[in-house]
Amino acid sequence: MNGRVSHRRNARGLKALSLLYLGLIVASLLLVHGASYEPAVSFILLYLVVSVGVTAAVAMLLLPTAQFGGGFSGGAYVLFAAVTAMMVFFSGGVSSELYVLFFPLLLASALHGSWRITFVALFSVLFCYALAVMPGLLNGGTDSEAAALVFYRLATLGLTGVFAISVARNFLNVENPEDYYATDEDGSMLLGRVEDELAARRGVQVAVILVDPGRKVEDVELLLERVRARIGDPILLGEGTVFGVVLSGVDDRMVESAARRALAAASSLGAEETRAGAAIYPRDARTAEDLLVAAGQALEAAFEVESPSAIVLAGRSAPRAEGRYRAAR
Repeated sequence: MNGRVSHRRNARGLKALSLLYLGLIVASLLLVHGASYEPAVSFILLYLVVSVGVTAAVAMLLLPTAQFGGGFSGGAYVLFAAVTAMMVFFSGGVSSELYVLFFPLLLASALHGSWRITFVALFSVLFCYALAVMPGLLNGGTDSEAAALVFYRLATLGLTGVFAISVARNFLNVENPEDYYATDEDGSMLLGRVEDELAARRGVQVAVILVDPGRKVEDVELLLERVRARIGDPILLGEGTVFGVVLSGVDDRMVESAARRALAAASSLGAEETRAGAAIYPRDARTAEDLLVAAGQALEAAFEVESPSAIVLAGRSAPRAEGRYRAAR
Protein backbone atom coordinates (compact mmCIF):
# COMPACT_ATOMS: atom_id res chain seq x y z
CA MET A 1 0.00 0.00 0.00
CA ASN A 2 1.10 3.56 -0.64
CA GLY A 3 2.43 5.12 2.54
CA ARG A 4 1.37 8.53 1.32
CA VAL A 5 -2.28 7.91 1.86
CA SER A 6 -3.63 9.98 4.72
CA HIS A 7 -3.82 8.05 8.00
CA ARG A 8 -6.56 10.34 9.20
CA ARG A 9 -8.69 9.80 6.11
CA ASN A 10 -8.16 6.05 6.35
CA ALA A 11 -9.18 6.05 10.01
CA ARG A 12 -12.22 8.19 9.34
CA GLY A 13 -13.40 5.98 6.48
CA LEU A 14 -12.85 2.66 8.24
CA LYS A 15 -14.42 3.79 11.50
CA ALA A 16 -17.49 5.06 9.66
CA LEU A 17 -17.66 1.75 7.80
CA SER A 18 -17.34 -0.16 11.08
CA LEU A 19 -20.33 1.65 12.56
CA LEU A 20 -22.32 0.99 9.40
CA TYR A 21 -21.20 -2.63 9.37
CA LEU A 22 -22.43 -3.15 12.93
CA GLY A 23 -25.82 -1.82 11.92
CA LEU A 24 -25.89 -4.02 8.80
CA ILE A 25 -25.04 -7.10 10.85
CA VAL A 26 -27.97 -6.43 13.17
CA ALA A 27 -30.26 -5.92 10.16
CA SER A 28 -28.95 -9.14 8.59
CA LEU A 29 -29.72 -11.16 11.71
CA LEU A 30 -33.24 -9.75 11.80
CA LEU A 31 -33.63 -10.64 8.13
CA VAL A 32 -32.53 -14.27 8.40
CA HIS A 33 -34.80 -14.77 11.42
CA GLY A 34 -37.80 -13.41 9.52
CA ALA A 35 -40.52 -15.69 8.28
CA SER A 36 -40.10 -14.44 4.70
CA TYR A 37 -36.46 -15.56 4.48
CA GLU A 38 -36.43 -18.81 2.49
CA PRO A 39 -32.80 -20.11 2.23
CA ALA A 40 -31.64 -22.56 4.85
CA VAL A 41 -29.49 -20.97 7.57
CA SER A 42 -26.83 -22.54 9.82
CA PHE A 43 -27.54 -20.31 12.78
CA ILE A 44 -24.78 -21.51 15.11
CA LEU A 45 -22.04 -21.09 12.51
CA LEU A 46 -23.57 -17.80 11.35
CA TYR A 47 -23.45 -16.41 14.88
CA LEU A 48 -19.82 -17.47 15.24
CA VAL A 49 -18.95 -15.55 12.09
CA VAL A 50 -21.01 -12.58 13.19
CA SER A 51 -19.09 -12.48 16.47
CA VAL A 52 -15.84 -12.22 14.49
CA GLY A 53 -17.26 -9.38 12.41
CA VAL A 54 -18.53 -7.52 15.46
CA THR A 55 -15.17 -7.90 17.19
CA ALA A 56 -13.32 -6.61 14.12
CA ALA A 57 -15.66 -3.63 13.75
CA VAL A 58 -15.37 -2.67 17.42
CA ALA A 59 -11.57 -3.01 17.24
CA MET A 60 -11.51 -0.61 14.28
CA LEU A 61 -13.40 1.94 16.34
CA LEU A 62 -10.92 1.71 19.21
CA LEU A 63 -7.64 1.74 17.29
CA PRO A 64 -5.60 4.99 17.16
CA THR A 65 -5.37 6.98 13.92
CA ALA A 66 -1.67 6.23 13.50
CA GLN A 67 -2.52 2.55 12.97
CA PHE A 68 -4.47 3.16 9.77
CA GLY A 69 -1.77 3.02 7.16
CA GLY A 70 -2.47 1.98 3.59
CA GLY A 71 -1.49 -1.67 4.16
CA PHE A 72 -3.56 -1.94 7.33
CA SER A 73 -6.59 -0.39 5.60
CA GLY A 74 -6.34 -2.81 2.70
CA GLY A 75 -6.09 -5.71 5.14
CA ALA A 76 -9.19 -4.48 6.96
CA TYR A 77 -11.22 -4.69 3.76
CA VAL A 78 -9.93 -8.20 3.14
CA LEU A 79 -11.11 -9.17 6.63
CA PHE A 80 -14.55 -7.58 6.22
CA ALA A 81 -14.95 -9.24 2.80
CA ALA A 82 -14.03 -12.65 4.24
CA VAL A 83 -16.46 -12.26 7.16
CA THR A 84 -19.24 -11.17 4.80
CA ALA A 85 -18.56 -14.13 2.49
CA MET A 86 -18.86 -16.56 5.40
CA MET A 87 -22.14 -14.91 6.41
CA VAL A 88 -23.37 -15.43 2.85
CA PHE A 89 -22.27 -19.08 2.89
CA PHE A 90 -23.95 -19.92 6.20
CA SER A 91 -27.17 -18.08 5.29
CA GLY A 92 -27.91 -19.90 2.04
CA GLY A 93 -24.91 -19.56 -0.23
CA VAL A 94 -26.08 -19.01 -3.81
CA SER A 95 -29.59 -18.02 -2.70
CA SER A 96 -28.43 -15.85 0.23
CA GLU A 97 -29.60 -12.25 0.19
CA LEU A 98 -26.75 -11.10 2.43
CA TYR A 99 -24.49 -10.56 -0.59
CA VAL A 100 -25.73 -6.95 -0.57
CA LEU A 101 -23.36 -6.37 2.38
CA PHE A 102 -20.50 -6.34 -0.14
CA PHE A 103 -21.68 -3.11 -1.73
CA PRO A 104 -21.00 -0.86 1.31
CA LEU A 105 -17.46 -2.27 1.44
CA LEU A 106 -16.79 -1.28 -2.17
CA LEU A 107 -18.31 2.18 -1.86
CA ALA A 108 -16.59 2.91 1.45
CA SER A 109 -13.21 1.92 0.02
CA ALA A 110 -13.45 4.79 -2.48
CA LEU A 111 -13.55 7.30 0.38
CA HIS A 112 -9.88 6.61 1.11
CA GLY A 113 -8.93 8.36 -2.10
CA SER A 114 -6.57 5.54 -3.03
CA TRP A 115 -7.39 3.36 -6.02
CA ARG A 116 -5.03 0.70 -4.62
CA ILE A 117 -7.13 0.24 -1.48
CA THR A 118 -10.30 0.14 -3.60
CA PHE A 119 -8.73 -2.42 -5.93
CA VAL A 120 -7.82 -4.62 -2.95
CA ALA A 121 -11.39 -4.32 -1.67
CA LEU A 122 -12.81 -5.22 -5.11
CA PHE A 123 -10.54 -8.23 -5.57
CA SER A 124 -11.32 -9.45 -2.04
CA VAL A 125 -15.07 -9.08 -2.55
CA LEU A 126 -15.12 -10.93 -5.87
CA PHE A 127 -12.80 -13.68 -4.66
CA CYS A 128 -14.54 -14.23 -1.33
CA TYR A 129 -18.02 -14.19 -2.83
CA ALA A 130 -16.96 -16.68 -5.50
CA LEU A 131 -15.66 -19.00 -2.78
CA ALA A 132 -18.88 -18.61 -0.77
CA VAL A 133 -21.13 -19.67 -3.64
CA MET A 134 -18.87 -22.26 -5.27
CA PRO A 135 -20.04 -25.22 -3.10
CA GLY A 136 -23.64 -24.45 -3.97
CA LEU A 137 -22.88 -24.30 -7.68
CA LEU A 138 -20.97 -27.56 -7.57
CA ASN A 139 -23.70 -29.33 -5.61
CA GLY A 140 -26.34 -27.91 -7.88
CA GLY A 141 -24.90 -29.65 -10.91
CA THR A 142 -25.88 -27.89 -14.14
CA ASP A 143 -28.45 -25.54 -12.61
CA SER A 144 -28.21 -22.73 -15.16
CA GLU A 145 -30.52 -20.43 -13.22
CA ALA A 146 -28.30 -20.51 -10.12
CA ALA A 147 -25.17 -19.99 -12.22
CA ALA A 148 -26.75 -17.06 -14.04
CA LEU A 149 -27.72 -15.51 -10.70
CA VAL A 150 -24.16 -15.80 -9.38
CA PHE A 151 -22.60 -14.35 -12.51
CA TYR A 152 -25.11 -11.50 -12.48
CA ARG A 153 -24.18 -10.66 -8.91
CA LEU A 154 -20.45 -10.92 -9.64
CA ALA A 155 -20.88 -8.60 -12.61
CA THR A 156 -22.83 -6.11 -10.49
CA LEU A 157 -20.18 -6.17 -7.77
CA GLY A 158 -17.47 -5.79 -10.39
CA LEU A 159 -19.12 -2.77 -11.99
CA THR A 160 -19.63 -1.20 -8.58
CA GLY A 161 -15.96 -1.77 -7.81
CA VAL A 162 -14.88 -0.21 -11.11
CA PHE A 163 -17.05 2.81 -10.31
CA ALA A 164 -15.49 3.04 -6.85
CA ILE A 165 -11.98 2.88 -8.33
CA SER A 166 -12.89 5.65 -10.77
CA VAL A 167 -14.20 7.83 -7.96
CA ALA A 168 -11.12 7.21 -5.82
CA ARG A 169 -8.76 7.88 -8.71
CA ASN A 170 -10.40 10.94 -10.27
CA PHE A 171 -12.40 12.69 -7.57
CA LEU A 172 -11.06 11.72 -4.17
CA ASN A 173 -7.43 11.06 -5.07
CA VAL A 174 -5.19 12.19 -2.19
CA GLU A 175 -2.02 10.48 -3.34
CA ASN A 176 -0.83 13.32 -5.58
CA PRO A 177 -2.09 16.38 -3.64
CA GLU A 178 -0.71 14.98 -0.40
CA ASP A 179 2.73 13.86 -1.46
CA TYR A 180 3.99 16.02 1.40
CA TYR A 181 2.37 13.55 3.80
CA ALA A 182 4.86 10.92 2.64
CA THR A 183 6.00 8.54 5.34
CA ASP A 184 9.68 7.68 5.08
CA GLU A 185 10.12 4.39 6.92
CA ASP A 186 13.89 3.99 6.47
CA GLY A 187 15.10 7.51 5.63
CA SER A 188 15.64 6.70 1.96
CA MET A 189 13.06 9.21 0.76
CA LEU A 190 14.61 12.09 2.67
CA LEU A 191 18.08 10.99 1.59
CA GLY A 192 16.93 10.89 -2.03
CA ARG A 193 15.53 14.40 -1.79
CA VAL A 194 18.81 15.70 -0.34
CA GLU A 195 20.79 13.99 -3.10
CA ASP A 196 18.52 15.53 -5.73
CA GLU A 197 18.98 19.00 -4.27
CA LEU A 198 22.76 18.62 -4.13
CA ALA A 199 22.86 17.43 -7.73
CA ALA A 200 20.52 20.13 -9.03
CA ARG A 201 22.05 23.05 -7.11
CA ARG A 202 25.79 22.60 -7.26
CA GLY A 203 27.65 25.22 -5.28
CA VAL A 204 24.53 26.27 -3.37
CA GLN A 205 24.07 25.69 0.34
CA VAL A 206 21.51 22.98 1.11
CA ALA A 207 20.03 22.59 4.59
CA VAL A 208 18.22 19.71 6.29
CA ILE A 209 15.92 20.58 9.18
CA LEU A 210 14.61 17.78 11.42
CA VAL A 211 11.68 18.69 13.63
CA ASP A 212 10.22 16.78 16.56
CA PRO A 213 6.90 18.48 17.50
CA GLY A 214 6.47 16.31 20.58
CA ARG A 215 3.71 13.83 21.36
CA LYS A 216 0.89 16.21 22.21
CA VAL A 217 0.42 17.84 18.82
CA GLU A 218 -3.33 17.84 18.13
CA ASP A 219 -3.29 17.36 14.36
CA VAL A 220 -0.13 16.15 12.64
CA GLU A 221 -1.59 16.52 9.16
CA LEU A 222 -2.61 20.11 9.77
CA LEU A 223 0.90 20.78 11.07
CA LEU A 224 2.42 19.31 7.91
CA GLU A 225 0.07 21.38 5.81
CA ARG A 226 1.17 24.57 7.56
CA VAL A 227 4.83 23.62 7.27
CA ARG A 228 4.42 22.99 3.57
CA ALA A 229 2.73 26.35 3.06
CA ARG A 230 5.24 28.35 5.13
CA ILE A 231 8.54 26.50 4.73
CA GLY A 232 8.71 23.57 2.31
CA ASP A 233 7.56 20.01 1.66
CA PRO A 234 7.91 17.92 4.86
CA ILE A 235 8.59 14.18 4.97
CA LEU A 236 7.38 12.15 7.94
CA LEU A 237 10.07 9.86 9.33
CA GLY A 238 8.87 6.43 10.50
CA GLU A 239 5.62 6.03 12.41
CA GLY A 240 6.18 8.99 14.74
CA THR A 241 5.69 12.72 14.28
CA VAL A 242 9.29 13.65 13.47
CA PHE A 243 9.61 15.14 10.00
CA GLY A 244 12.33 16.57 7.81
CA VAL A 245 12.47 19.55 5.43
CA VAL A 246 15.12 20.21 2.77
CA LEU A 247 15.89 23.83 1.83
CA SER A 248 18.28 25.24 -0.77
CA GLY A 249 20.11 28.55 -1.03
CA VAL A 250 19.87 29.33 2.67
CA ASP A 251 22.16 30.57 5.42
CA ASP A 252 22.12 30.17 9.20
CA ARG A 253 19.62 32.96 9.70
CA MET A 254 17.20 31.60 7.14
CA VAL A 255 17.51 28.05 8.47
CA GLU A 256 16.86 29.13 12.04
CA SER A 257 13.93 31.25 10.90
CA ALA A 258 12.43 28.27 9.10
CA ALA A 259 12.94 26.05 12.14
CA ARG A 260 11.30 28.66 14.37
CA ARG A 261 8.28 28.82 12.10
CA ALA A 262 7.97 25.03 12.20
CA LEU A 263 8.13 24.98 16.00
CA ALA A 264 5.66 27.87 16.23
CA ALA A 265 3.23 25.96 14.00
CA ALA A 266 3.58 22.90 16.26
CA SER A 267 3.06 24.96 19.42
CA SER A 268 -0.10 26.50 17.97
CA LEU A 269 -1.52 22.97 17.70
CA GLY A 270 -0.86 22.10 21.33
CA ALA A 271 2.63 20.61 20.98
CA GLU A 272 4.99 20.70 23.95
CA GLU A 273 8.73 20.06 24.22
CA THR A 274 9.29 20.89 20.56
CA ARG A 275 12.80 20.44 19.18
CA ALA A 276 14.56 21.06 15.88
CA GLY A 277 18.02 20.25 14.56
CA ALA A 278 19.57 21.42 11.31
CA ALA A 279 22.73 21.00 9.26
CA ILE A 280 23.97 22.85 6.16
CA TYR A 281 25.92 21.56 3.17
CA PRO A 282 28.84 21.97 2.60
CA ARG A 283 29.76 23.53 5.92
CA ASP A 284 28.59 20.68 8.14
CA ALA A 285 28.92 17.75 5.72
CA ARG A 286 30.14 16.92 2.23
CA THR A 287 27.70 14.15 1.36
CA ALA A 288 23.96 13.67 1.64
CA GLU A 289 24.37 10.83 4.15
CA ASP A 290 26.68 12.86 6.38
CA LEU A 291 24.32 15.84 6.17
CA LEU A 292 21.44 13.74 7.52
CA VAL A 293 23.68 12.38 10.27
CA ALA A 294 24.72 15.90 11.26
CA ALA A 295 21.09 17.06 11.33
CA GLY A 296 20.16 14.05 13.46
CA GLN A 297 22.94 14.78 15.92
CA ALA A 298 21.80 18.40 16.11
CA LEU A 299 18.25 17.25 16.89
CA GLU A 300 19.58 14.99 19.65
CA ALA A 301 21.54 17.92 21.06
CA ALA A 302 18.35 20.00 21.10
CA PHE A 303 16.86 17.60 23.65
CA GLU A 304 19.68 18.48 26.03
CA VAL A 305 18.42 22.06 26.17
CA GLU A 306 16.36 22.77 29.27
CA SER A 307 13.70 24.78 27.51
CA PRO A 308 10.14 24.18 26.29
CA SER A 309 11.41 24.62 22.74
CA ALA A 310 14.90 24.54 21.27
CA ILE A 311 16.81 24.67 18.00
CA VAL A 312 20.34 23.44 17.38
CA LEU A 313 22.31 24.23 14.25
CA ALA A 314 25.17 21.80 13.62
CA GLY A 315 28.61 23.40 13.49
CA ARG A 316 27.53 26.77 14.85
CA SER A 317 30.16 28.66 16.76
CA ALA A 318 29.44 29.59 20.36
CA PRO A 319 29.50 33.38 20.79
CA ARG A 320 27.32 33.10 23.88
CA ALA A 321 27.59 31.18 27.12
CA GLU A 322 24.82 28.75 26.21
CA GLY A 323 27.10 27.01 23.70
CA ARG A 324 26.19 25.77 20.25
CA TYR A 325 22.46 26.18 20.58
CA ARG A 326 19.91 28.91 21.06
CA ALA A 327 16.54 28.26 22.64
CA ALA A 328 13.53 29.12 20.50
CA ARG A 329 10.70 30.52 22.52
